[in-house]
Amino acid sequence: MNEPTRLRSLLLSSMIPRLALLITVLSIALFGLSFHFIVKQTDKLQQQSVDGLEQDINYIVNDTTRQLADLAANDIIINALVDLEQRDNYLPMFFRSLNLTQAESVEFALFDFAGKRIIDKNWNATLPESLSNAWRQQTLGSSNTFSSVSKYGVLISVPVLLQGVAEGALVMYVDSLQSLLAPYPRLTNQLVTDKEGNVLFSSEPTLIAPGIDFSDFDTKGYATKQASWANLNLYSVKPTITAYREIAWTGIVLVTMIAGFVFIILHMVSMTGALAERTLSQLYQGIKNTLNSEDKKPLVEEKQVEAKELADIRDAFDKLIWDLTEVSLSNEQFSNVIESMGDMLVVVDQNNDILLSNKRFDDFCDSQYGDKKSILKSITHKLASIQNKELKHFSVKEGRELYIQWTKTSLWDANGNIRGDIFVGSDETEQRSLESHVKVLTHAMDEATVSIIISDIKRIGQPVIYVNNAFEALTGFTRDEIIGKNCRVLQSNETNSEAINDIRNAIATREPIETTVLNSKKDGSHFYNRLNLTPVKINGEVTHYIGFQQDVTQQRQTEKYLEEAREKAEESARLKSSFLASMSHEIRTPIHGISGVLQLLAGSELSEEQKHYLSLAKFSIQGLLHIVNDILDFSKIEAGQLQIESSPFDILESLENLQSQYAILCQEKGLALHFHFDLQGFHVVQGDDVRFRQILSNLLGNAVKFTDEGHIEVTTSIKQNADDTLSLLCSVKDTGIGIAQDKQSTIFDVFTQEDLTTTRKFGGTGLGLSISKQLCELMGGEIKLDSVKGHGSTFSFTVKLEKADEDLLKPSYPPSTAKRTKGKKHKVLIVEDNDINQVIVKQHLTGHTTLSAKSGLEALEALSKMKVTFDVILMDCQMPEMDGFEATKRIRSGEAGARYVDIPIIALTANAMKGDKERCVNAGMDDYLSKPFDAEDLIEKVEYWASTEKSLTVYSDFSL
Repeated sequence: MNEPTRLRSLLLSSMIPRLALLITVLSIALFGLSFHFIVKQTDKLQQQSVDGLEQDINYIVNDTTRQLADLAANDIIINALVDLEQRDNYLPMFFRSLNLTQAESVEFALFDFAGKRIIDKNWNATLPESLSNAWRQQTLGSSNTFSSVSKYGVLISVPVLLQGVAEGALVMYVDSLQSLLAPYPRLTNQLVTDKEGNVLFSSEPTLIAPGIDFSDFDTKGYATKQASWANLNLYSVKPTITAYREIAWTGIVLVTMIAGFVFIILHMVSMTGALAERTLSQLYQGIKNTLNSEDKKPLVEEKQVEAKELADIRDAFDKLIWDLTEVSLSNEQFSNVIESMGDMLVVVDQNNDILLSNKRFDDFCDSQYGDKKSILKSITHKLASIQNKELKHFSVKEGRELYIQWTKTSLWDANGNIRGDIFVGSDETEQRSLESHVKVLTHAMDEATVSIIISDIKRIGQPVIYVNNAFEALTGFTRDEIIGKNCRVLQSNETNSEAINDIRNAIATREPIETTVLNSKKDGSHFYNRLNLTPVKINGEVTHYIGFQQDVTQQRQTEKYLEEAREKAEESARLKSSFLASMSHEIRTPIHGISGVLQLLAGSELSEEQKHYLSLAKFSIQGLLHIVNDILDFSKIEAGQLQIESSPFDILESLENLQSQYAILCQEKGLALHFHFDLQGFHVVQGDDVRFRQILSNLLGNAVKFTDEGHIEVTTSIKQNADDTLSLLCSVKDTGIGIAQDKQSTIFDVFTQEDLTTTRKFGGTGLGLSISKQLCELMGGEIKLDSVKGHGSTFSFTVKLEKADEDLLKPSYPPSTAKRTKGKKHKVLIVEDNDINQVIVKQHLTGHTTLSAKSGLEALEALSKMKVTFDVILMDCQMPEMDGFEATKRIRSGEAGARYVDIPIIALTANAMKGDKERCVNAGMDDYLSKPFDAEDLIEKVEYWASTEKSLTVYSDFSL
């Protein structure tokens, strides 16, 4: 047989061809990258050279222009244009000292405003006419600087300014660009040409001379870079051979590096092969020394070429594995199988001595009382006559009982003799616990008082798989009758189809749903079923729905009864509201009669005693009217008919009016009244001024009533909230009788005062504070009390307001374009069914012509038949035959004639409930006057409407 090749030789023969190819490819890539880098660097250098040339020209032109401009602003130059007699003394010396550039020949001249040269320095310039005209027009004509770089040279002119106007020009001229740029260092050969290609500057005049045509220059063998500046072309010219020289030097360096790299790689491969050969040989000798010296053939003969060292190692390992596998394979595999068992395993001989046990059995014994031998003895004793049995064991570690299913099997040897027993234990604790848990849950569901039904939505038809006892009691269906069927058997023809569709959509989208449906029992009777369907997920997928059912028939009936009761209560409230409105009308009508008569008496001659009696009667009327208003307001609140208005009002004006009103009452009782304001600048606000004044007036009235000495203090403040709304806090503090602690909790209740003695001594209905409390709540606030019996009380309340513009405040009446005629006698039709009220109104309007009618029908007849034309109508709302609302509608529709379609109509009514104002507006009335009213209010409204033409927009801002 041939001797195998050495490992070192194999490594060298395999690596050298690959190494040669790698070095070749790498060398080509390096040379290519180097050439590309040098070309890019050459191009970058030329670009830098062109940029530098552009910067130099810019600098020369701009810097020279700046210096000339500084000279033009010099007092010597400016005086030279003014001081014609003395300039010859100092100007020549000044010009001889000028030196602005590094050029050898530079010419300067000063010209006057006509373009005539005044003085110069070496000025021999012969310029073409176009260039001469260009700088004169730009500098002398437009007062701007001028610069030109061309084949004629470099010319720069700046104006000499007097009061912003060019009175002359300072001009510098250099005959060529070459002389200006020559002193500057250059990176490459640089050229400047004009648009025709004439060379104006060359950094290498020996290569390209200034003045030649650049197109005549042969650029072959040169790399060029071009840029434009103004009307010039800038070039960078560099011989291409320079780049190749750099590449040559780079190539020598790269070749040297590659050669060294090759030498190092070859040396490393050789050393690696030798080291591997030596290491494997030593390994082979070590393995061989541990094995028998007998020759054994390998299992498989290898014919492939391999290193001798590796072949020796393979032979040695083949022999070693062959010997060891026969001895240890079966024991190792058997041990692994036993240890990997999920059950406990123990093998005993005929004397019950342990031959073998796995780790699971050892861990089990560690958790029990006693040692392993005693535990095994107990197990073998209990399984002495049977093959399997479930035994209970107490785990000390876990603190609970374990259920182990033990199985016994005889141990046979190779000759068929019994050598012992094999015990296998399976832990059934979790399964028993789960079974117990399931039994508890099933029992709980079976005995639940709520009907439970479960359906499998993954199966066709979504059949019911479980119902509990409550379901059977609720529906009358047994488990056998419903399981396997769809729950739609509970539906009837009267079941709401929308509810059924909602249930189907919820199941289709796997969402929960709670609804009430009308279902049928087994006997056909109906019941309302409150159904709560909940999806059940297994492994993230909804597979079942569990439904909880509840019979809510009784609840539905109760809700129906409650709805009927609510409707009856609302009807009762409407009847009550109507009754109160009627009573208000009936009470206000005689009160108005009494009040009117008292007003008429007040206008007659009376004795002092009669005037005193009259004042007492007026006071009684006001008290009676206050009681009626309180009862009416409370009824409005109770019936939900009180509306909170929102309109701009001057809160400071309202407070000052209340202060003036109650100052007289306090003065009569000897009380001091103090008002404190902190309105934060919010004088005009948006809210209900009437109800605000009503709350504060109630509290002030009580304070005055229940305070005999001391003072009353009113504090009002406004703060702005985060949502830009306003909160008004107002408190009324008195030094009166106070309120006992045990009475304070009920002081805001209806018809409640502190005690009966208060009622007897002070009078009142006990509605004021209750109404104030509810008004505060309707206005988004609250009212509070702080009082000590015998030491006075403090009532504080808050209401919500909004910001308002002062321009939004409405006048008492809408603006009119018509002029009023003061003292003019108007014709007024009074439509009123009450004789006393007719007399009172007529007496109040003695300054005007009046005619009365007792119903709407009489009013229509009077308007239609009488030739006289009325200026205004006073219309009562509640009248027999035809009320004021119907009469107004007919007048507006033209039944009284076209001349009365737009006649002003003022409502005279005792009605004050919610909706009365709207009814007046809807009927077409223009204004509203509530009974009882003052004579001044009546006269003012009549004279206003009778002498003012109606605008297109009906005035409807009535105040009830």
